[in-house]
Amino acid sequence: MMSHAKIDSELEDALRCDEHGTEIISTLDVRPNLRNAVWEARNRSHLIGLRAGSPTPSGLIGTMRSAVVNGMSIADITGNAHTVERTPTMADQLPIDSVMFTFVISGESFHFNGTMPPVLVKQGEVAIYDSDSPFMLGFTEAMRAVVASVPRHHLADIGMQDCFRRLKVMRHAGTGAETKTARDLLDVLQGAFERPVDVDVHEFGDTFLANALRTLRRLSVQPMQTSDHYFTAATAFIESHLDDPGLSIADVAYTLSLSQRHLGRIFAARETTVARHIQKLRLQRALRLLVSTEGHHITVAEVGRRCGFSSASHFSRVFRDRFGVTPSEARRGCFVDMLSA
Repeated sequence: MMSHAKIDSELEDALRCDEHGTEIISTLDVRPNLRNAVWEARNRSHLIGLRAGSPTPSGLIGTMRSAVVNGMSIADITGNAHTVERTPTMADQLPIDSVMFTFVISGESFHFNGTMPPVLVKQGEVAIYDSDSPFMLGFTEAMRAVVASVPRHHLADIGMQDCFRRLKVMRHAGTGAETKTARDLLDVLQGAFERPVDVDVHEFGDTFLANALRTLRRLSVQPMQTSDHYFTAATAFIESHLDDPGLSIADVAYTLSLSQRHLGRIFAARETTVARHIQKLRLQRALRLLVSTEGHHITVAEVGRRCGFSSASHFSRVFRDRFGVTPSEARRGCFVDMLSA
């Protein structure tokens, strides 16, 4: 068996870059007895862990252009007849928790996942499937495909983390609204190979991701929720859990099916953070309780506890920082006008 170091060396020697800086590898530049192993190594590092094989004596002869943009891996692949397999062991040991898209540009393939008969994926069709469900893809003739791996944490940003769990095949060539959306997604993905060399990498990545997620939302036939919707929903959840001193951004994000990063961006656009918003709502509730009839019958410490403050001293300090008076002073006076603070 050839060592990993030897395979990595062959892979490095075969790599080159085009004018956009996109990496390209052709197994024609690799010794025949190492072609399958090098192809597997390239897939493992830039796309997904697979086992590759070809029925031809020359082994798997293929060319792969590959790009990684904002965590999304995209590959434009041409090759001879071959198979790639994601075994149960690979899915367990090399998990990536993503949605895979295989756009068949030319040739014909089959997709087999062991739970149903093989599904034929023809030229002009795209197979959408879960990365960590074992599968086998087979190309029966010379082929070209664009393959993309979209991490589910990106899908979670738009409430789609549970989409595309089961194999779905649709057309990306032809007519019809769904077909056009699939083709739009293919166009977005292929744009990963065309980044101008003078464009900021982060700016390009953010635009690329936004366009991809917008198209994926249309493809899943799910309405896109607005930032205002998520902010309102987050506030409602926070208000219903203000008595929980352990309430955190993770709790809010999980309830809304968003990543913490995306939820943080929604609050940053309103010049605040989730933590500051939680404290603001707690203090507003505490003030209302202090000046209410109900509040006159409980201690200041109990008011703080009911509003999620585990420490009476911390409650008093942040209350004074916000309103300029202590909780006890607020109770003795008429500070109802501070409720809008």
